[in-house]
Amino acid sequence: MTDRTLYIVVCGAPLASRTADGVKAARANGWDPYVIPTEAAMPWLADQDLGDAPVITGNRTPDEPRRTPPPDAIAVVPMTFNTLNAWANGNAHTYPLTTLCAAIGAQTPTVAVPFAKQDLAGHPAWLASLAVLRYAGISVIDPSSGATNSIDPVASGTGAETAERFDWAWVLGVLNSVGNR
Repeated sequence: MTDRTLYIVVCGAPLASRTADGVKAARANGWDPYVIPTEAAMPWLADQDLGDAPVITGNRTPDEPRRTPPPDAIAVVPMTFNTLNAWANGNAHTYPLTTLCAAIGAQTPTVAVPFAKQDLAGHPAWLASLAVLRYAGISVIDPSSGATNSIDPVASGTGAETAERFDWAWVLGVLNSVGNR
């Protein structure tokens, strides 16, 4: 265990297939990872070896103690169209969204990797929600290139290929630079 806690919020898209790689990379970079999946992400995690990283699902009961230490940083990999818009609008109706909304209020360093097809990214809410999150201080990374200045939608039918090329070093590098400001 380390003294740096990283929440990895996972949404249901092909990049979720690389969550185990993210857990390993986080540990190798001195983070203690906790995986917080959306319901749609659960099938993507079923066959992955997450080691001893806790997977936190659902809200806790009133008599249950806190299940995680406070985060030092958060990575949202991947962030789907649905989560992007709900988060930007402040909708905290699931545990992952509550976690993300609280991160903005607490100014927790957060990196998000949007993963949406062209038809969804063509919706006006896509750009508006990205702008809201950036305004709130969220670092946004392109899943294909690691760029932070522009985000391209994932071409339909290329999700698995994009996930394969994805490099967790992009996320951890941004988190390390943002966390040291």
